[in-house]
Amino acid sequence: MELPLVPTLKLGITLISILNPLGAIPTYLILTKDMNAQELKGLTRYCSITVMATLIISLWLGKSILSFFGISIPSFTIGGGILLATIAFNMISAQANKSKMSDSEIQEKIDAKEVGVVPLAIPLLSGPGSISSCIIASRDLDTIPLWIGALIVVLVMGFLINFIFAYARNIGNKLGTVGLNIMTRIMGIILLSSSIEMIIKGLKEVFPKIF
Repeated sequence: MELPLVPTLKLGITLISILNPLGAIPTYLILTKDMNAQELKGLTRYCSITVMATLIISLWLGKSILSFFGISIPSFTIGGGILLATIAFNMISAQANKSKMSDSEIQEKIDAKEVGVVPLAIPLLSGPGSISSCIIASRDLDTIPLWIGALIVVLVMGFLINFIFAYARNIGNKLGTVGLNIMTRIMGIILLSSSIEMIIKGLKEVFPKIF
């Protein structure tokens, strides 16, 4: 069975840009500076599992959530695109994204497992942007190959998060603040392009006679 590569790659690029695990390394290092190796291993595992579960639930229940609140797909696509554009602008300017995580959440310390779930997995990684993207993507998941492609993307995201956080201290030391900011800006530009596409797609469906 041949997978639909274009939708799968598009979803993957969008999610990796929003999740941006490299950009989360500084916060990860702050939250885990007093943890031992065993605690870090557990935290990383719980974080990646929580992110994957959040994305899968968003994909699975996306259309039902919109239907329950009486929100049309085109309207949500436009709103989600604007939200992603805001996140992208913050990434490009290397500013902290307040819609993902506040300073008080960064300062608050809990045990390793809880930190892996909140605030690292939710809302730092799988925050409003990634959840909105999955809900928007869910509209097109009407065949088994598309679902397989989406699930593969989610599994890859979980693996990348687990890998990057497992070596976060080494990566942080090698890239430094400047390197991490550069990577974040690159991801921001990619995300901005995706958000513009979402907005245009939503506008075409809301105003078909104009576009």
